[in-house]
Amino acid sequence: MERPLLASYSLLPTPYLLLTTYYSLLIMTTTNSTPLIIDDDGSQDGMTAIAYMLANSKFDVEAITISNGIARPEIFDDNLLRMLDRLDDLDIPVGVGRSTPLAGDNEFPDFIRDASDTFWSPYISLPEEVPDVETENAVDLIIETVKDSPEPVAILATGPLTNIAEALRRDPSIIDNIEVVQIMGGAVFTEGNLPVLPDPPFSTNTAAEFNIWIDPVAAQEVFDAGEEGLKIQLTPLDATNEIEFDREDYQAWLDTGTPESVIAAEFLDYALEVIQSDNDPNPVWDLVAAINLSEPEFSPETSLHIDVDTESAPGDTQGETEPVPDLPPNVLVSLNPSFDNLDFDSDRVFSYYDSVIQTAASRQDRYGRSEIKYLSTVNIAELQTQSDRLARDYRQLDTKIQQANWNTELVE
Repeated sequence: MERPLLASYSLLPTPYLLLTTYYSLLIMTTTNSTPLIIDDDGSQDGMTAIAYMLANSKFDVEAITISNGIARPEIFDDNLLRMLDRLDDLDIPVGVGRSTPLAGDNEFPDFIRDASDTFWSPYISLPEEVPDVETENAVDLIIETVKDSPEPVAILATGPLTNIAEALRRDPSIIDNIEVVQIMGGAVFTEGNLPVLPDPPFSTNTAAEFNIWIDPVAAQEVFDAGEEGLKIQLTPLDATNEIEFDREDYQAWLDTGTPESVIAAEFLDYALEVIQSDNDPNPVWDLVAAINLSEPEFSPETSLHIDVDTESAPGDTQGETEPVPDLPPNVLVSLNPSFDNLDFDSDRVFSYYDSVIQTAASRQDRYGRSEIKYLSTVNIAELQTQSDRLARDYRQLDTKIQQANWNTELVE
């Protein structure tokens, strides 16, 4: 029987094992991580996607910005800061976007926005005190983060695209240092989701998805940038309708026991209790987009040219994402994601470790007293905590170095 990689190290001195695993973790949490901006509109599924990315060693979250959508950005910033405080991630800069779309006045009904204002209490608990942390302008933060990054930045956009479009308006050159923009939004070959609300203009618009409908002009401008070299990956309702999360996932995330998995379980509890219906098979849309960004094998991509209906009335087909044949593609569209393509299922979204951590933490079955007994010599949980702290220290040090670069004049 072939032995796992680190199992064969069981007779080596503990310090060697510690150093080997520790530096493997260090490499995963710093060198190989992609700098990431998350732009969300203050939705419970967006917060779940944030938790997933904070726990994901493939990414280093450099900034979180709040767009107008479900959230009222000027209110939601305090809630987001309290969530980051709970997760011990207050070093991540937070940007607050404008309270209106670039054009028009589409918005969610008050009862949905009110839930965001309260951060879905009592399902989710947060520290009572708002941290004394200064927020920034969302568009400024996006531009600064992209331009100051030594590596191309990925952007996960899980709300209306107002902040992204405004950043591109203000400084189109940021395209050159954006690796990809992963967007949750649109309905390409399926119906939209506005009719989950019973009154016009929602009930009469069967074509649009909420994120695009809130600011269709912004969405069109971002898609236009796809023709100028911006790589766009789109996760529409076609994709999110294929994925479901249920009570078994809730329990598994809760049992995983990390700060990120526990708060994600609380969000899922709210979604299953309050949101999910026959019209909403998937209450964690934004998490599907986040997994799409993290795991290229999750879904095949289809190259399409997508245009947004910005001219029709809000209750007609405004916000429709229409594929246009015979034009150059401007987006890569996910249509059929599946956990069958991955090494983990929906219940292991927060417990899946990469091969080093999995192997080091594995236990070996013994079928008799004469067989070799494997003893764990590495405290994986402790090492993971140390590596998380080290990654956080790395981000803080990098920020200080960047500040010093701007404030120091070189003398020849």
